Amino acid sequence: MLGKIKNAIQGRLYKKCIEEYQKELRSQTDPYLLWIKETEHPVKTQQEFNAKIGVIDMENCGKNFSLSHITKDYLVFVSEEGRIAPNAFREIVQYFETHKDQNIVYADEDVWMLIEGENKETAHRIFPWTKPVWSPDTLFSFFYFGNIFAVRKAAFAGISWLGDEDYKKNIYDFVLKATECEGQPGHIEKVLFHAYKKGSSKEAIEQELMHSTDFIGVGSAYDGIRESALSRRRIAGKMILDNQTGISYPVYETPHTPLVSIIIPSKDNPKILEQCIRSIYAHTDYPNFEILVVDNGSAEHVRAELEEFQMECRFAYLYQPMDFNFSRMCNLGVSEAKGEYILLLNDDMEAIQDSWLTRMMGQAALEHVGSVGSKLLYPNSTLIQHTGISNTISGPGHKLKKMEDTVSYYYGRNRFIYDMIGVTGACLLMKKRHYMELGGLYEGLAVAYNDVDLCFRLYDKGLYNVLRNDVVLYHHESLSRGDDMQDEKKLKRLTKEKDLLYQRHNNLYRKDPFIGTLMNDGESEYHCRWLEGYELVNLSNGDSNVQEAKRLPRVESMNQAIMIAVEDCGKEKFVKAAGKRTYYLIKGWAFVPGADNARYQFKVLLVNGSGKVWELELQKRYRKDVAAILPDETNVEMTGFCCWIFEGSIPPDTYELWMTAKDGCSRQRLYRNTEKQLIIEK
Repeated sequence: MLGKIKNAIQGRLYKKCIEEYQKELRSQTDPYLLWIKETEHPVKTQQEFNAKIGVIDMENCGKNFSLSHITKDYLVFVSEEGRIAPNAFREIVQYFETHKDQNIVYADEDVWMLIEGENKETAHRIFPWTKPVWSPDTLFSFFYFGNIFAVRKAAFAGISWLGDEDYKKNIYDFVLKATECEGQPGHIEKVLFHAYKKGSSKEAIEQELMHSTDFIGVGSAYDGIRESALSRRRIAGKMILDNQTGISYPVYETPHTPLVSIIIPSKDNPKILEQCIRSIYAHTDYPNFEILVVDNGSAEHVRAELEEFQMECRFAYLYQPMDFNFSRMCNLGVSEAKGEYILLLNDDMEAIQDSWLTRMMGQAALEHVGSVGSKLLYPNSTLIQHTGISNTISGPGHKLKKMEDTVSYYYGRNRFIYDMIGVTGACLLMKKRHYMELGGLYEGLAVAYNDVDLCFRLYDKGLYNVLRNDVVLYHHESLSRGDDMQDEKKLKRLTKEKDLLYQRHNNLYRKDPFIGTLMNDGESEYHCRWLEGYELVNLSNGDSNVQEAKRLPRVESMNQAIMIAVEDCGKEKFVKAAGKRTYYLIKGWAFVPGADNARYQFKVLLVNGSGKVWELELQKRYRKDVAAILPDETNVEMTGFCCWIFEGSIPPDTYELWMTAKDGCSRQRLYRNTEKQLIIEK
């Protein structure tokens, strides 16, 4: 009888846990509406700015259009298929008046969803398009300024108008000419335009938008405009149409065909290395390259096999036993390289396209380019392995990984040539002089993030890292390879190296200027990210949700089943304007293996040197990326957490971080040391 009563009570408790979990999960399905609510505020009037602004519908910029009859100081070009945001004029005027050296600016935008059969006023906004900072190679691919940009009229009054019947060609030609003038275009990282889009449902509209490549500048119709731009810029090259995608790509010429040194680190991997080298010789129409294999200590029989393989395919073989350090191996190879250009290449790469190196070389030769990468697919498939590095809120990552390349994603992120914050060192081409000026790869990052660090340093020098999506290689990384986040040893190493990366590049912590803060979540897809709890809290009043707690039980009596990844732990670098209160941030994800995680409530425990404990409430966050790597676990979508401690809330000290999980259906409580420390400064 008692057993039945106990089971009934536990059943009700479990039902309540599941209902609360599902309710919270449902509430975290449309982060963009949350972002709008929390970050945009009503604008009362723009009258003082209206007088300085002239609005031009792009659709009216046909053959006979001219700027000469417009008397306004600033001209805003917009599509008539949408509406201007209420604060747009104010933002544009203020931008020009505070940036005297910039004469053209563009802004972010989104979509005003129009469900078929409904009134415009019943629709709402979806699908934000966050534009990158000035990206010359992206603009040469397509008109990423989109449906709104503005110019200082006096700066461009002398630009000749193309005068085509097609307004799209005129706009594209005008902007290419305008951006060739002195001063880079600016970017207002605010949503200032809402494009109308009709459809049967929100999902249908978003699907169409996600996979579209129908933008100004795409296709062979614009090749004449681009080739005229190349001529004006004195750059040798031609446009080549990809018949499969309908996209034209510039192929820049390198008349003197400088030597490219291909550096391939490898150890005890002869078959895959031989496949890589054979593919280079079989599928490379660029005529001037050398291959250097850097071996950090293969077995003698492997070494003998590779020395024999040199009779079939020519390459230099640098054999130097040492602990694995990708950076050191690449630097050793570069020190022996004779080429003007360096190509870092993994030994599990396979060339499949004759023009791959020719296209990468032409791009790398441009003066403004730092490094060039390619699109990588899993072997004999159309699954994406790499389309550039994005610096997400969770750290550097590969967007679109394991997604189908048969369709385009988010404004052609796997189709167009894009300027990026970084490209992978699995296939990275750059001028040797830049490599040497930077001191090569940083050897303090032996395994991970060394390529990201290199790209960050190129960006800091004002150079661009460029992804050529028209260049495709196979990457023989196993689809079934375990994820580092599921291996505790690898996770610790990965976290340590990520921390070191951001110590070296504090200016890029949680920032990617090429995707914007709104889209830099850690997921593979391009989706609006969730605002974290510490971003929403009013820091001008209210206190930290930290309180004293009971001492920890003896370690031998603990159930330490929790798996934990702490991604951030320290004094937050960005102080909110309201109240100027600094705070310490703890962020990551945690779950109980083999259990239904909807049952558990997690808390962070802070333990000082004398064993005194403080307890900190968490905010659960939706983590689709974590759920994806834990397909056999139950209810792990909400494994993310964040919490914060306002400065002055607890005494200065060095605290061990623990986590506890309470089962909502029983008295069970789990504990686990995160092996992280939080230093509260005096």
